[in-house]
Amino acid sequence: MSLQLVDSTGAVLASPTLSQTEARNLKVTLKNAAGAVQAFKRVAVTLDSPLAVLTPQSGTQLTDAAGVAVFAIAPASVTSSGAVTATAKASIDGVEAEKTLDLQITAGNVALSGLSVNPASVQLGQSVNVSVNASINGQPAASNSVTVAITSTCGTVSPASSQVDSSGKASAVIQTTVSGSCSVAATTAGIASPATASYTVTTAPVTGIQFVQVSPSVIYQQDSVGANSSIVKFKVIDSNGNPVSGQTVNAALINPTGGVHFCDAAAVAGSAVSAAPSGEVSFSVCSGTQPETVQVRATLAGVSGIFTDSNILTVQTGLPTQRFFDIAASSLNLYCGGYFTSKVNNDFTTITVNLADRQGNPVPNGTPVALVTEGGQINSSNISSCIVNNGSCSVPLICQDYRPLGSMNVDGTKLGDPRPGRVTVLAMADGEESFVDKNNNNRYDPGELFEDLGVPFMDKNEDGALTVTYKNRIINTDEGEVSYPIAVEAKGSAACPENSNVWLSQPGTCNSTWNGSGTNPDGSRYTPTKVRRDIVIIFSGGEIGLPNSQSTDFPACTHSVAPEIKDATGKVIGYSGGFDASIPGRHHTQLMACSNTGMQVRLADRDGNPLPADATLGVSVRKPDTSNCTAKLLDSVIGNSTEPTMHGAILEKCAGGETIEFTVVATSGTASKTSMFTVTVPAP
Repeated sequence: MSLQLVDSTGAVLASPTLSQTEARNLKVTLKNAAGAVQAFKRVAVTLDSPLAVLTPQSGTQLTDAAGVAVFAIAPASVTSSGAVTATAKASIDGVEAEKTLDLQITAGNVALSGLSVNPASVQLGQSVNVSVNASINGQPAASNSVTVAITSTCGTVSPASSQVDSSGKASAVIQTTVSGSCSVAATTAGIASPATASYTVTTAPVTGIQFVQVSPSVIYQQDSVGANSSIVKFKVIDSNGNPVSGQTVNAALINPTGGVHFCDAAAVAGSAVSAAPSGEVSFSVCSGTQPETVQVRATLAGVSGIFTDSNILTVQTGLPTQRFFDIAASSLNLYCGGYFTSKVNNDFTTITVNLADRQGNPVPNGTPVALVTEGGQINSSNISSCIVNNGSCSVPLICQDYRPLGSMNVDGTKLGDPRPGRVTVLAMADGEESFVDKNNNNRYDPGELFEDLGVPFMDKNEDGALTVTYKNRIINTDEGEVSYPIAVEAKGSAACPENSNVWLSQPGTCNSTWNGSGTNPDGSRYTPTKVRRDIVIIFSGGEIGLPNSQSTDFPACTHSVAPEIKDATGKVIGYSGGFDASIPGRHHTQLMACSNTGMQVRLADRDGNPLPADATLGVSVRKPDTSNCTAKLLDSVIGNSTEPTMHGAILEKCAGGETIEFTVVATSGTASKTSMFTVTVPAP
């Protein structure tokens, strides 16, 4: 085996020194003892120091046909300096051959030159190209032999470190982020000071204004509850889309009406300077006296054609008004049970209150609504009120005692609606009295007609008047209705309008003065009142109240329509015998009409109230064997109602004498009740 250091031509070098600029190879030649070349034999070369590197990196290859294997060897870096020993090993005819060669490495003299920036001047946001020449010992650096780091004062460099190419040049790109006079520096290991160059970054031209946001997007008429102002924000940008600070922006309202204005009353209102570094500018817009929509137009000062408009800002009235106050329930008659019926707890109906201002706009989110009830329990997350969101709010009314026991006068005569199991729920919120806006300025002006509201009360017996004391119908104990306070300024001693029973105003508590939001002509503020609505929820029983609980016989078909009992307003409140508390039942289930081709019945529970909503109906025929009579219901469920419901059945091929069974099944959770009554089909 022979091991020699040769140059790129294969000439053996007398000096065992590795060059930083010229190629050097280790040449290994194999022959056997007889002097014959050893072709295609494996040769392994190792180095005892990382100061140099081999190619191939594995340090192994086969000899060629001449018995020669060549390995490239070079300093690991231009700063490598010291001695390294190369060891070659191979197996020849079963004998291990080994040779070593000591080599010297001297650090190279690295220099950077010709640092250039192209172009020398750019606009902010544009990029520049950078290149620099690297040499070792005065010769162009070989490919990948030198790593150059490039930095800049006005932007980001990519790549931050670059190896030289085959011509000895390192390159990078600078993305500018700062304007002004800029510098770039290139450095590498082994040099005392970096190479530097300069370039200029000019400010990009302002080319646009962007709308950013309006917050909040809905405000409310001045002096109303809710936000009365909004911040409209814009951004000044350059041609690269970057924010630009220090620019004056003028703003104007597009088609303003009803007094909408910029909040700042000083001379600078409608003009502002974009802030650093965001480039944003804000304008505060205040509501006027009317609901409307408005936009803000932002224009770059001193430059024509650069402007933009905001999204639409909406102005609403805000305070709930009586005429736009509504209340509803998911079920008006739920299976809870009253006095003469079975009782079921914990079922519930959802009470929903809808509020709007005088223009029909939703009131501000966060408006509170207070609710009180005559029976059961109102409980929404452990409170009996709700907070308006998107114009409404809801609370559950839960089935439980107290279950109202009806009403009568102290002397025992009828008072209001005497049926037990009827629960009044009252909802109230701070609001304003409805008025006729004669001059269309969307605010109350003295002299305009309005609906005066007095002190609200809970109308438990449904007669439209406050009855402070009365007796309950079942056990003759004391009952009474209560009123709820309003602001002293909203309460008076005047008579209330004729519709006060609809608006639940206690008689003699109106003040003949409009109450709501805004300011009087003398500068004093109006006082809101309580807007209110009530709803009657039926705690229905699951059993049909038979027409005469003391007899199993249903009245004959020809005598089935019982005399009606009416209150002073003409409202039907009972049938055939009134509401004698000694008789379990209210005689409200009635056969209203019948023939051998059809029947119509009026169904009620034992308190005279409707059966539960969603209770299922059924009908069947008990008939002699010779009859072909059939019955078919026109509907299959009890509906949503506060009064007993009407239901019809079609009869076919009935000869008379057959028994028709009407069946009702009421369910609530695991509770279930089935009840029925029968009617005999009359002869043709």
